[in-house]
Amino acid sequence: MPKPAIDLLAGWLVAPVVASYAVKRRLIGDERAYLEQSERAARWTGLLGERRRRQLHRRLGTPVGDGAILRFGCILERPPLSIGRFTVIGHYANVQHARIGSDCLISDFVYILDGPRQHNFDRLDVPIRDQGITIEQVSVGCDSWIGGHAVILADVGEHCIVGATSVVTKPVPDYKIVAGNPARVVGDRRDRPGPGA
Repeated sequence: MPKPAIDLLAGWLVAPVVASYAVKRRLIGDERAYLEQSERAARWTGLLGERRRRQLHRRLGTPVGDGAILRFGCILERPPLSIGRFTVIGHYANVQHARIGSDCLISDFVYILDGPRQHNFDRLDVPIRDQGITIEQVSVGCDSWIGGHAVILADVGEHCIVGATSVVTKPVPDYKIVAGNPARVVGDRRDRPGPGA
């Protein structure tokens, strides 16, 4: 089946889910309704499932660029979000309030969370769950690669590499290679010899 036909079919198949979202957001709120639809879409399999996920998130208001791939099990959790062209979000990745550039590789089981703080915990006389949250949009710049099982709590610049299982707690400048917990700069992509060098 040609790609335009798959996209057309995917758009048709997500129409009932979009209609369900319109009802649910009135009943349980925008954020919870969005998460429910994303969790449902995470279970769709194969190429058609990837296309359906892309179509669904677009129709729910998330800009998802052409050629972007949202693998099985990935959940886009908290809008506003945006995903650039030809970016791949891996299996079982969880993306909260984030802006991801074009041509990125987000590996399997990556967590891109709402900033370094999230839960407020300043008061000792109130349970943490009752102290509210602090949400910050995290960005991943174009042409960056986030290794499997990494946790991203701060911005990652353009053309960066984040090593597998790393925990990014501070902003990563463009072209840097970081690894570890907490992630530290271990190299610069511009220092590496190019092909044929």
